[in-house]
Amino acid sequence: MKNDQSIFASVLPQVPVDLLAVAVGGCQVFLAWTECGACGLGFRIERADGIGPACSFSVIGGVGPHVSAFRDGSVKPRTTYSYRVHAWNASGVTRRPPMWLRGMTTQADTELPDK
Repeated sequence: MKNDQSIFASVLPQVPVDLLAVAVGGCQVFLAWTECGACGLGFRIERADGIGPACSFSVIGGVGPHVSAFRDGSVKPRTTYSYRVHAWNASGVTRRPPMWLRGMTTQADTELPDK
């Protein structure tokens, strides 16, 4: 008979839901989501420039279990990005498509006026 830990580890984590992104100025985007289930070891965050099927996603970071937010400080002003969030554990990443957000556009750089 398998112990509870081996059964728990063989189950893929559930896809996070309710992904939200907020652009702050032209230099950062804050992401937040809701974790579903308790068998994940963390989340992998991916970003693509633009929107649509031609987008190529790249991993930009990750967070540990029970962390449901991420700050992307590597964005450019007036640029449109798409984000995906995958849950993962020792068995792999979520089977279903990851939670993703299309078309987050950063604002213009905020600068102080010249005197």
